[in-house]
Amino acid sequence: MSLIKTHGRLLWLMVIMALASPASHADDLEDAEKAELARQEAFRTSMENIVADLNTGSFNSFVAAIDRRDMVDRIFGLRLIDQKIKQQFNERLEYSYEDMITSAFAVPESGLKATLLGVESRGDRGRAVVRFDEPNFRFRYHEYELRLEKEENLVIVDWTDFLTGMQFSESIGRPMVMGAPSTSNMRKLVDFQNVRDSELFMFGELLKAARDRRLDRYLEIRDGLEERFQRQRIVVESSVQVARQARKRRQMVAALKIMAEYFPDEPLYSLMVLDYYFPSRMYDKAFLALQRLADRLDVDDAAMAARLSAAALVMDKGDVAAAYADAALEREPGLELAWWSALNARAGLADFAGCVEALETLEEEFGYELGPESLEKNPAYAQLLQSAEFKAWLGSRG
Repeated sequence: MSLIKTHGRLLWLMVIMALASPASHADDLEDAEKAELARQEAFRTSMENIVADLNTGSFNSFVAAIDRRDMVDRIFGLRLIDQKIKQQFNERLEYSYEDMITSAFAVPESGLKATLLGVESRGDRGRAVVRFDEPNFRFRYHEYELRLEKEENLVIVDWTDFLTGMQFSESIGRPMVMGAPSTSNMRKLVDFQNVRDSELFMFGELLKAARDRRLDRYLEIRDGLEERFQRQRIVVESSVQVARQARKRRQMVAALKIMAEYFPDEPLYSLMVLDYYFPSRMYDKAFLALQRLADRLDVDDAAMAARLSAAALVMDKGDVAAAYADAALEREPGLELAWWSALNARAGLADFAGCVEALETLEEEFGYELGPESLEKNPAYAQLLQSAEFKAWLGSRG
């Protein structure tokens, strides 16, 4: 009898649980959804605050968001770094840590102009993309790896700079390896085996030349190596970096040509190789490189659309150029390059009313004087200068 009663009670409890579980399950889902939305908001708000501080010239919140111990671990990583170099790095870190972080930013005289293009997250992991506007309509992009700790504290784990094609931790750790390259770490830097000791010796000399920024010595050694060494990422990247540091544009463009040949589809290098494609008038390849970068960043960016517009225009794709220019203006009406792209694309399509709109904005918002004496220097504006719309606008300016 007691077994029957016990069994009956168990059945009754199961019925109660079954009846209660749908609501309970729904409540759990709702709580989980609210928690996820709260985390997403924490990621977004924290990055907005950091970018706002950067635009005031302050790196305080950016530096504070980095877990120092974790960053040092990432810098050392699995790299076979000489122990003395590690010790020296740790000793200097107390007074050079912030400078090490801020050295990753090229700050123009006018100050940083950063734009947060997007933040996405899932759980406690996130990603953000920031654009930095530089002089002469150049743009740098950072892709941040983020983590959210308890109490919704944002941590910047690491970031990729697409003007150098590498993560910040790599940009600090790699020179340490170059500082005292051993046989073991040199073998680890190449993606093939069966390396002769004589080859490793010359490879080590190459790394030392890169470390010391001796461009002539570096190029002499590199050009004497077998192709399998020349096509290694560390060699291809170092060729560009050493030439850039030496301010030797011709050698840098030559290094970018090699980069484009060995890694034609690498989005990490897309921004860099534009300095080879555009001067060489390889506009179709420049257009594809920009598209690869846009796909990798996966955010709506007016500057990217404006540059795609410019590339499409010189490829005689006027409709495509106009569409990209319009997209740029829709995304960011205050972006100067977007208005220049719109002016050029509209001039190519004989949309003179649209040209006048762009001219008015460039004068009123960005301080240009765009009368005939300025525009006649560019043959692309010849029809615009003769148009009734332009002459009417010119007359209205007084």
